[in-house]
Amino acid sequence: MASKSDSQDDLDDPSSSSARPSKKSSLVVPPNLSDQEALFYKTAAKFTLGIREGQLESEIPEIPVVKIVEIINSLSKKGFLEILFIGNTKAFRIVKYEEAGKIASMEMETMMVYKQIKAAGNEGIWTKVLKHKTNLHQQVITRCLKALELKQMIKAIKNVKYPTRKMYMLYELSPSVEVTGGAWYTDQELDTEFIENVAKACYKFIYSRSFPRGQPDAVFAASYSGLPTATQIRRFILDSKISSIDLSLDDIIALLDVLIYDGKIEKRMPVFGGATGADPDWSDDEAVGDAEWRYKANRERKAGREESEPWTEVPCGRCPVFKFCTADGPINPSSCVYYQKWLEF
Repeated sequence: MASKSDSQDDLDDPSSSSARPSKKSSLVVPPNLSDQEALFYKTAAKFTLGIREGQLESEIPEIPVVKIVEIINSLSKKGFLEILFIGNTKAFRIVKYEEAGKIASMEMETMMVYKQIKAAGNEGIWTKVLKHKTNLHQQVITRCLKALELKQMIKAIKNVKYPTRKMYMLYELSPSVEVTGGAWYTDQELDTEFIENVAKACYKFIYSRSFPRGQPDAVFAASYSGLPTATQIRRFILDSKISSIDLSLDDIIALLDVLIYDGKIEKRMPVFGGATGADPDWSDDEAVGDAEWRYKANRERKAGREESEPWTEVPCGRCPVFKFCTADGPINPSSCVYYQKWLEF
């Protein structure tokens, strides 16, 4: 989910999707507007973050530029239009008719509190920040917050980063990932049991693709290209119904990083074509940049085994120059330094 600052950057960029008209939705045009005011209102409503000043002439050619200024002032006085300044860009965003009716009946202090909460978006706003921005007494702010909560216009939320802070956001909005903590949090608490279960499932899946089945001490050749990607691991988790939550690719990668730090898996770049062969499961849609990392499990050490286990890791299985090795070439098995060291065992 994009942060508030991301949204502002989008508005500043004429080519961004946020600055372009949004999909058509049901819109109630306020009554008693002139034809030109209604046209301006409906056109501005197509832009989620507001229509930029530079777009007015091209988007509403039917209204003269001089008249547009009068319409903006009129709609703003009636409470149906907000004027925004983002960087050096001026934009105009409509206020929905239903919302404008609620705001019109508010006291001045309540309106100030509501507008600050609305401006905070899905990040929410701390009561201490609210006091600083409105310059109102704490008792007044508390009264306004209670009135807005009773009308179900705002709601209290908890931020996982700052659990002791009392924060508020608009009632109809959903908190951002930064506020809720994402998939790994339940009721603003880190769900360690859920994380462990998904991590175990990921490790088992990676392990099943890292070593030959039924051969506990065998390894795949260096040309093996069946190691799973984060996309394939995510697909496995979703298809297996291990999680009732739709975990994103970033969620899975974060969990895989934990397994790497724990020494249970390692990540490798994929093996491409030529002498090493290509992976039939590879898809361009799964690539991040030119290639996507692949993950290999580290074999669990069995009780009673010593630190050195050369029979389970033959040199060819992890040789960095395997694809250049030939019988009569400069790199060959007979002069292989890795083999010599391995045979000393």
